[in-house]
Amino acid sequence: MEETIEVRKISRKTYIYMAIIALLGIVIFYLSEQGKSGKAQKILAELGYKNTTHVEVYSVTQFENVDTKIQGYKYFVTFNDIDTNQECKGFIAKDFKHNVIKDLTCKQK
Repeated sequence: MEETIEVRKISRKTYIYMAIIALLGIVIFYLSEQGKSGKAQKILAELGYKNTTHVEVYSVTQFENVDTKIQGYKYFVTFNDIDTNQECKGFIAKDFKHNVIKDLTCKQK
């Protein structure tokens, strides 16, 4: 009654392919996160926050102004402003006509 089931082993090439795909996924994720924070830092520089650190972008959403029908992107961010020694959070937005909007609350560290 004893049946032995033969199991086929996964080849070494398959493990190499899986490792390469996982590494590419990690690299692409890192680059996309750096791209988001870089765009947010440029918008913050336009708003007057020139010296910032620890810029974290939590989400990016596309929006449309109902009155003017102009579309843009809204970034939900937290960052540290070194000049005023404050920790700020909120959202910043930039539309396709290069208008910038902010709704940030800052508190002392």
